Amino acid sequence: MKPESSTKQFVKFVLVGSISTVINYGFFFLLYSTLSLNYIIAAAIGYVIGLLVGFIINKSWTFQAQDKSRNFIFDYLIIYILSLLIGILFIRFLVEELKIMPEIANILVIGLITLTNFIGVKFFVFKK
Repeated sequence: MKPESSTKQFVKFVLVGSISTVINYGFFFLLYSTLSLNYIIAAAIGYVIGLLVGFIINKSWTFQAQDKSRNFIFDYLIIYILSLLIGILFIRFLVEELKIMPEIANILVIGLITLTNFIGVKFFVFKK
């Protein structure tokens, strides 16, 4: 079977990311707005839940990873933990320094890390 182009994979990645983002932001919003949890903790929890959903779909559909000898989740987690740290620093900067509302700042953070996540997942985690 012919491998998919990077463009097609990116489109799938963005679609999966969109689903994961809705889940991520939904949990963030619920925890922050409804339960009054700290915005950083709420963002981190939403991120982790979105990450797990994204991993499952990206592994099987976007990158069609078949290698049974590898446990992809650890490499995937490394990429996403690095992105989480970058995201936390960025959201804190946006909220504390630029005085952007946390609800808006989190959307900007999600947009920024989408590209870094794709590059990391494609070339580090699910490389062929």
